[in-house]
Amino acid sequence: MEIITNFAEALQANPALLVGISLWEALFTLLALWFAARNDHKGWFLLCGLVQLFGLVEIFYLATKTNFFKDFKLNG
Repeated sequence: MEIITNFAEALQANPALLVGISLWEALFTLLALWFAARNDHKGWFLLCGLVQLFGLVEIFYLATKTNFFKDFKLNG
């Protein structure tokens, strides 16, 4: 419980952290929902839409079921 209390205190002390986490979650949720809908993965669509765990489910889906990370080039 101390970890949760410390995390809550950190969010209260730094609202930018809350905004950053929210944007992170929204980005990966929308990407995963987009790919799941395009690929007709109904189960993944529901899972990504209903489960919110800091984007972990969405990142797992994007990494294992799509070419999103395989085609992602950081160095141009």
